[in-house]
Amino acid sequence: MTAMRHPRHDILSAYAEGAVDVPRRLLVEAHLAMCAECSARLAEDGDVVDSLPDAAVRDELDRPPFLAVWTAIEEAMRQTKTETAVVPPAVLVALPDPSEWQWHEIVPQRVRSALLVQDDESGSCLFLTHFRAASSFPRHRHLGLEENVLLAGGYDSHGLRAEAGDWICGAPGSEDMPSTDPDEECWCLSRVETPGIEFLDAES
Repeated sequence: MTAMRHPRHDILSAYAEGAVDVPRRLLVEAHLAMCAECSARLAEDGDVVDSLPDAAVRDELDRPPFLAVWTAIEEAMRQTKTETAVVPPAVLVALPDPSEWQWHEIVPQRVRSALLVQDDESGSCLFLTHFRAASSFPRHRHLGLEENVLLAGGYDSHGLRAEAGDWICGAPGSEDMPSTDPDEECWCLSRVETPGIEFLDAES
């Protein structure tokens, strides 16, 4: 197994200072939930710790009491066990209710994606994508920056193997076509900056 891939230090610092939009903030939270190294890096950086907001993910969002949050999570996990089980609780409580997630079949019966959050100021979006086993996301070009955190499973793309916890970036202008193994599904959280992605046909 390869070493986990991490966000750059400046991204972690901006997160700690509250200088990121909501989709990136939630994406960092998802990575931190699976990465002891980045969590320790924040804890060891005194300047960063001093500047950490009281609620790093949810300081711009209204929160119900703690007990109500966990009651809602448990109920959501009973109703939509697969979708909610892969999303870290700290991220899940900052999202719309899972019953409101609108799934779109990108590859019918193989790959589906749901828009979870869109930031009003930056325009960036946070998506949750589910790859079934032996599936491929259509080949596409990144028109804006794309940042991904794999929540479960893994995929291959252009010789790159990505596993759960990995922070994977798609720079503007780059192309991608992630695919899963015959016996492995994958769940991926993605922040996509405007103007998004462009799907490419097989001949382009």
